[in-house]
Amino acid sequence: MTRTTRSLVLAALLPTLCACSTPTASRGAPRQAVTLRFAWPEQLSARVTHSVTMNSPLGNTQVQRSYWLTVAPAEEEGHRQLVPSDIEVSPPQFAAMVDPVPTVHFDDDGCFQGIDLQEMPGQQMLEVLPMEPEKKAELLENLVAVQEEAALEYWDRLVASWRGVTLTPGEPVRFETQMVVGTGFMEKKEVAAEERTSIEVDVPCTPDAQERRCVRLTVDLQPVGQSEAETGPMARKRFELVTDPDTLVPYSTRLTRMDRVDWGKDGGEQPLKEFLQVEEYVYTYGAQRVPAGSTQL
Repeated sequence: MTRTTRSLVLAALLPTLCACSTPTASRGAPRQAVTLRFAWPEQLSARVTHSVTMNSPLGNTQVQRSYWLTVAPAEEEGHRQLVPSDIEVSPPQFAAMVDPVPTVHFDDDGCFQGIDLQEMPGQQMLEVLPMEPEKKAELLENLVAVQEEAALEYWDRLVASWRGVTLTPGEPVRFETQMVVGTGFMEKKEVAAEERTSIEVDVPCTPDAQERRCVRLTVDLQPVGQSEAETGPMARKRFELVTDPDTLVPYSTRLTRMDRVDWGKDGGEQPLKEFLQVEEYVYTYGAQRVPAGSTQL
């Protein structure tokens, strides 16, 4: 299921699915369904910490970057932009290798409207290559498309998939879909999978918060028929978002992908190889840098 299809299905079906049943808690009271709404302040500012950890038989890597994100007005009426600044990468030698952080444009309904980039990755190298201008323009267009797709996926996970969706705690919603899994050394295939979406309420927005006004949205994905205690080849993906259900202002995300692949003869004495990738975003509001007119949360 594509991201767009999943968003439409969630928005259209989840309210109906939740309304069709009335499960009860232990004392007989109906569980409270939660409808997620997009209502970002006109302006706000957050300090973002973004980390990626990759562990594999080929080695382990961790990259972290921090930057500010500021919501500001855009030229077009009804549109706003999410503007990055003061980007720092650690370790510094990875700065030239990580993708840039674009300015994301969105409208008052939370719909993605495109990106701006000061400079595309690989653009300087492209400019000095001996090739026809038309070919260079085509390659640059492809680079832009890749960055826009990545930004769309980011915005989709953060906001677009959840606008207007209704979920009930204790009632995960399941979809049939597909996922790509490893089947051997440098081999992959697409298999039938199940995607399960759930909500946890009364969650602290940050680990040290006293007030429990956020929700945790979790999307689990794994091949059909795979058990939780699988000891052989397996694949599992989980996305978690801690957000304010009344505004969809995010506080943290965590995307985990784990694979255990049988490399057969290419794997040597231990043919089962494990791969783990963890990507995390933490959004801190009310920090030191507050642009004029911005809102601290």
